[in-house]
Amino acid sequence: MSVSAALTNARWQGVKVNLLDTPGEPSFHADTLSVLPAVDAAVMVVNAASGIELQTRRLWARCEELGLPRIVVVNMLDRERAAFDEVMAALRDLAPGCVALQMPIGAEHDLAGVVSLVSMTASTYDGSATGVAGDVPGDLADAAQAARDALIESVAETDDELIERYLSGEEIGTADLIAAIRGGVREGRLFPVVCAAGDRGIGADRLMDLIVEALPSPVEARPRTVTSADGSAMELACSEDGPGIAYCFKTLADQFSGRINLLRNLSGVLPSDSQATGTGGTKERVGQLFTLLGKEHQGLAAIGPGDIGAVAKLKELCTGHVLVTGGPVPSVPRVMLPPAVMSFAVTAANGGDEDKLYQSLRRLCDEDPTLDVHRDEETGELIVGGLSQLHVEVVGERLMRRFGVGFDLHPPRVPYRESITATAQAEGKHKKQTGGRGQFADCWLRVEPLPHGAGFEFVDQIVGGAIPRSYIPAVEKGVLEAMRRGELGGYPVVDVRVTVFDGKHHAVDSSEMAFKIAGSLGMRAALAKANPVLLEPIMTVSVTVPKQYVGDVMGDLSGRRGHPLGMEAIGEFEIVRAEVPMSEMLSYAQELRAMTGGQGEYTMDFARYEEVPGHLVDRAVAAAATA
Repeated sequence: MSVSAALTNARWQGVKVNLLDTPGEPSFHADTLSVLPAVDAAVMVVNAASGIELQTRRLWARCEELGLPRIVVVNMLDRERAAFDEVMAALRDLAPGCVALQMPIGAEHDLAGVVSLVSMTASTYDGSATGVAGDVPGDLADAAQAARDALIESVAETDDELIERYLSGEEIGTADLIAAIRGGVREGRLFPVVCAAGDRGIGADRLMDLIVEALPSPVEARPRTVTSADGSAMELACSEDGPGIAYCFKTLADQFSGRINLLRNLSGVLPSDSQATGTGGTKERVGQLFTLLGKEHQGLAAIGPGDIGAVAKLKELCTGHVLVTGGPVPSVPRVMLPPAVMSFAVTAANGGDEDKLYQSLRRLCDEDPTLDVHRDEETGELIVGGLSQLHVEVVGERLMRRFGVGFDLHPPRVPYRESITATAQAEGKHKKQTGGRGQFADCWLRVEPLPHGAGFEFVDQIVGGAIPRSYIPAVEKGVLEAMRRGELGGYPVVDVRVTVFDGKHHAVDSSEMAFKIAGSLGMRAALAKANPVLLEPIMTVSVTVPKQYVGDVMGDLSGRRGHPLGMEAIGEFEIVRAEVPMSEMLSYAQELRAMTGGQGEYTMDFARYEEVPGHLVDRAVAAAATA
């Protein structure tokens, strides 16, 4: 249920374990992606009732790319419809190296503990977070032995020496089994699976044992590859030798402390109250370092190699940057984050807070790089884009809690355009006499349609000095001014060629301002005669859903005036691609979630503009009138 990455640490078996809790909800996917390059291993949590979800598969693939060792926790085994064996079968399909190290004692509400298939002992829990060790219950003895035999066979298959001993009939002892599991985990060949019921604390102590005993320490983990200042690849050893090199994987926006940067020290030692250089060559003064335990800050004298800590009030350091205490600053591979797919127009809940709202949103952009905050030049609306409506709503909650400013959400205006389908010409004449020097300008304009996407062309065909050359740019300015608001709904006009071919001027009364006004009048008159049409943005949409929902999604997209482009299978999922008008996609995120039980997600990119069907023009024009 997390909505942002959070840092804490625990001591277990005399070992400090840094824990970074990251969101599983796709709306907050960016935090998880940003954290992965900073850790040495991942604990994947799977719901025993709902099984492996789309987000789990995507994050599993990302961990695979990064070469991260993984263990899996099948959680919520005390819930209705929890099915450990079914989840294990799905995990083996996800990765053949998934092996069960435990089996549950009891099921659903009768869950009482776990059986270790390695030591063949049981841990039972009676309201305590620490299990009571004992023998395997008699009714589970045969099933536990069969599961242990299957575990030994699976582990042996990943170790050449062990498989020879296994095939020759030699008994594999517990010590040999543990050593093989440790090696298989660190080499990415085995992914141990354990049982838990988090609300009741069942299995938490055994999970911590596995983290300490099977996952690599920073010294044992894969070396980090960075790019040195001269562009060459360089591996960083986790050692106290050399300058301190720290990677910023998360930035927090705090009302009182300003920006707080979470740092993973890749090599050397980063001390408190020191001088350092950040990405881009910015000189930074590193103040008091600390670690986070919820809202509590615990001071640190230094962040040692492999450790994680935080620092506040650095000037320029942002997520993805590197901080070095000496020498040139290396760079790390950039984390590719998903683009914003859903935007809203926002207004301050209190009318006088507009400036404060914008500044606060900009501060939150440092914390969440997937936020898109900008001012729409056409409509003047303040736009906030995110990965879902939930994402944007959580941003609003953060704004109120941290900065005391709230906002109201409104669907953004669709950026329609107008164009023409016929050639027409009209006169633009401005004449005004006020008793003194008058104003006079006369120009004839011809408008012609251009292909979609061609933009705007202005052609000067004046001959014989009907309009002096010095006034032609003023006519073009007037034309462009008239094109800002079309004749149908007041939307900008595009894809038009405008030719000025005749006109008149007065030696005294003509001026640039007069010809600008004349150009604007002539353009409006010509557009009205040229069969104006409304254009709407067409988006390329990619929807990823489980295969059983493909028919529903295809039918829904067709109902939104979508045109299918094709499908692509990825495991148990299908990617459906289509072109759909933007106006039909404003509420798609919530409806896709409802249609697929929260398992579908989509991305959307602008493709082109197309003419709005005639029966829908009035709706778009009415929307402009009420905006």
